[in-house]
Amino acid sequence: MSILNIDMDRICGAVLDRIHALSPAGRYVIIDEDEIFEAFPDGSDKTYDELERVLSVLRNGGYIDLKYSRGDMYCVAPLKEYVEEQSLPPATIEERKQRTDIVFFSAFAGGALGSLIISLIFAVL
Repeated sequence: MSILNIDMDRICGAVLDRIHALSPAGRYVIIDEDEIFEAFPDGSDKTYDELERVLSVLRNGGYIDLKYSRGDMYCVAPLKEYVEEQSLPPATIEERKQRTDIVFFSAFAGGALGSLIISLIFAVL
């Protein structure tokens, strides 16, 4: 997982926590852009583009429903808690590679066997 993803996870989690704090019942609430920026962790880039990116990640992930945005006001409702992305452990990646190798070899052997059978059929006829 890259540093950018870790930072994005921290920012998304902080913004979603702020939205949950303002609307604990899960209802729509109107939030000012400055209130959302207050939730950003220290050292984060507090720009309009970054805010749009965070809201887009949360909306596409199903964490919030953004009803509308006008100027610096957002009407948003929290849907579920934020869960950070997790990468597969190395053992799982190695197991997948082994399975892929077995499948590839089986497919190759099946193709070769099928070609051999067809060649024998045409050789006999």
